[in-house]
Amino acid sequence: MSVNTKMFVATSKENILKIMPKVIEELNKWQREKLDNYWKENGFKSRVHYIFNKNKSNNPDFTNGVNTSTYDFLSFKITFTVNGEKRILFITHTCSNDYQDIYEGEKIIFSLGCWGMSEEIMLFLSEVVKEFGDVYFTKNNSTDDFEKI
Repeated sequence: MSVNTKMFVATSKENILKIMPKVIEELNKWQREKLDNYWKENGFKSRVHYIFNKNKSNNPDFTNGVNTSTYDFLSFKITFTVNGEKRILFITHTCSNDYQDIYEGEKIIFSLGCWGMSEEIMLFLSEVVKEFGDVYFTKNNSTDDFEKI
């Protein structure tokens, strides 16, 4: 069993069609801002120059944005690499029975491995989705200490 940083937004599952494009757009901006800050601070000429030459100087890996995939549109996987961290963000709108002790009702759940920048990423995403409903967050789901943020 893995430990994850988790978050959910208390909202109708139909809002997944509004939330996903916003999450993808804002996560792309966030990730690319991290990439742009890195290449500028380390003497590269541009983002493209960094991506094609990063391995020559043993620099951390970054992707130029995020990749989204789904098998059945019941759950989604967003993959990206930032500052050498290869991340997989899992999002689902079909598990409203989860965390009923914290919030009874429909919810969209976000899960990310609990290491590295997981807390920073999830807190960033909480700002992205808070317009859709109350957001609950736990840094470490092995404790289930969710807090409303």
